[in-house]
Amino acid sequence: MRSYAGAARLLTCFVFAGCASTTSSSSGDPFSGSSTRPSNVRIIVQNSNFADARLYAVRRGSRTRLGTVGGNRDGEFTMRWSFSDVLRIEINLLAGPTCVTPEIMVDSGDVLELQIQQVFSQSSFCR
Repeated sequence: MRSYAGAARLLTCFVFAGCASTTSSSSGDPFSGSSTRPSNVRIIVQNSNFADARLYAVRRGSRTRLGTVGGNRDGEFTMRWSFSDVLRIEINLLAGPTCVTPEIMVDSGDVLELQIQQVFSQSSFCR
């Protein structure tokens, strides 16, 4: 499990943390060519805000829509991810601000948790 304490300290209105999950091939040889490593990233979202939140994955200048999580609801999204890269999540609240999380290094197979707090608009990441 990886800890992103630095990023968590910067966030006052939402938390964005990652946990790595890796699997090993049956032979134990990472160079054998047969890999069972997942090629996706799961993003689990807990929206404690009353407004619906539209979520976008932002990486390498591209913006991909993940989906919408209703107010006071949870959601889960999966996206293809085949190598280590940085990721930001853009959060657009219905009739509210738009916020972008700090960058986080993500590997294939990671499970990310995003918590959108009730007092969202006071975050320094909102515009």
